[in-house]
Amino acid sequence: MNRILRNAPALAARAAVILSCSVSTAALAQVAPNLGTAAPFGVVSSTFTNSNTGLQTAIAGNVCFTTGPVTPPISITGTTTTPCAPQVGLDQNAALAVLIGQPCTSLGAGAVALNAVVVGANPPGTIPPGCYSSGGAMNITVSTTVTLTGGGVYIFRPGGALNTGADSRVIMAGGACASDVYWAPVGAATLGANAAASATPTFQGNILSAAGVTIGHFANLTGRALAFGGTVTTDANTITVPTCTTLVPGGINVVPTLSQWAMLLLTLLMAIAAFTVLRNRAR
Repeated sequence: MNRILRNAPALAARAAVILSCSVSTAALAQVAPNLGTAAPFGVVSSTFTNSNTGLQTAIAGNVCFTTGPVTPPISITGTTTTPCAPQVGLDQNAALAVLIGQPCTSLGAGAVALNAVVVGANPPGTIPPGCYSSGGAMNITVSTTVTLTGGGVYIFRPGGALNTGADSRVIMAGGACASDVYWAPVGAATLGANAAASATPTFQGNILSAAGVTIGHFANLTGRALAFGGTVTTDANTITVPTCTTLVPGGINVVPTLSQWAMLLLTLLMAIAAFTVLRNRAR
């Protein structure tokens, strides 16, 4: 016990260093933009086109457009507004500015296949929270899967278009939520068709693109197609505004903290160190 007391100051110092390092080396947090008045919308567009074969299109959320489809979706559970309020466009652009203004990990100077991307020790196509950019398009190869794993904010910023191949999927794992996934391509977004109708999401996240969003036949989107000033095209799709709890908009969403056990250990060691100092002074 005496030996522990003699070494307490050094032990406390080492513990403090170790615990502080465990915080400082945590993954960098991303900022979730506030979508404002655009948040309730599944579709925001200047021109909304629904394929004549797309009678099955259903949207769980609000819809706004200036020019509407000749063949309307079979179901819109929210409100339909014509035209979109100017504030919706302002809020979409403000959210986009937040996404563009953040530091990102570059995945390459040209086009990138997300299903082949390796981040850390993860297998190809398994991506943790973070901000990812590319100099060219971001693609998902036909019939492949991209897994977003872990709770946190995901931001994807293609320097070109966003394209997903037929029968490809973006899935959530480990607490990831479609509400916290943001796609901000410089070009248009095109989601590939699905072979058959299914309730399983084909693609997940919020797409912000004034260049337009095209959703292929039978593809399902859990997220939002926000293309104020552009065109959204649907074809027998299901678009569902996510209902999972979002992280705090406009703020840092991953705040590393010490665990209760670590705090107790640090407090104990500091108390022992203080007791030792006082004891030595009393001598």
